[in-house]
Amino acid sequence: MKNTHWAQQAERGNLFFLNITRWIVTYLPLWAIRTVTFIVVCYFFLTSRRARRNISCYQQRLRRQFPLLRLPHAAVFRAFLAFGESITDRFAVWQHKIHYTDLIVDDADRLYADIAQHGHGQILVCSHLGNIEICRALIKSGQHREDFKLNVLVHSRNAEAFNKALEQAGADPLPLIQVEALDAQKMLQLHDCIVRGEWIAIAADRVPLRGDKTAAVDFLGDKAYFPQGAWLLASLLKAPLNTIFSLKEKNKYRLKLRKFSPPIQGRGSVRSRNIQLAMQHYADLLAQECANHPLQWFNFYDFWDDHEKN
Repeated sequence: MKNTHWAQQAERGNLFFLNITRWIVTYLPLWAIRTVTFIVVCYFFLTSRRARRNISCYQQRLRRQFPLLRLPHAAVFRAFLAFGESITDRFAVWQHKIHYTDLIVDDADRLYADIAQHGHGQILVCSHLGNIEICRALIKSGQHREDFKLNVLVHSRNAEAFNKALEQAGADPLPLIQVEALDAQKMLQLHDCIVRGEWIAIAADRVPLRGDKTAAVDFLGDKAYFPQGAWLLASLLKAPLNTIFSLKEKNKYRLKLRKFSPPIQGRGSVRSRNIQLAMQHYADLLAQECANHPLQWFNFYDFWDDHEKN
């Protein structure tokens, strides 16, 4: 039986969980927040058989692809715990319980310099590895460019609900654009954003609800379908591509910014081939980052369609 698409799966207790998390972070001390997070994570771990199975399949592939990798004891549960902590951190950072001094900026390619020039906009390719919300808040608190504008393309309405909850916690409003709603008019608006020097962020590791714009690449040793959206967008908008990861390291967050590629060139089969090469390059990069931070890839659905095949 075919699995329900991840974007159509109701996030169990979503509104309740967001509201209680916001209340916890606002009123409880740090030790109590950690205790409550542990209890909530235990509940979801015990009642989410499918998610446990999917994380286990991901970790098995990770060990097979990187034989020297040593995952911690109870690695599946630890992945759930890392996700719970990431949700709490997203609220905590906007309520000033995590500070700019907790951020390590790893910008070997000097992307900040590109932002400061206020020239042609670019694309930031992100993923569900780590906690990108932390960096958005900490960069803002660090008083980097006040006029820097970031537009985020999202794949589900759940992202809008979560962003609204963050705004109630003190976050700055963030322009969200539904990928499903990308028509000719929206593309013209995005083109204007790029011309004005605005940047666009889009995740490259979630299959869109309209799953026709995908392509298979090798990811952790097996075929997996990745969205073509970021790469098609770069081609149509003539915009350079960069990668961004926000990774927790002990009690700090590392913002890792890297240039990825110039705009995708060509038309027809040439463009398709260039997109395929870019997607494989990104999948290889993501695999290495997952090996470096194996508990922080927060995709809890059947990414390789293992159980649809069986």
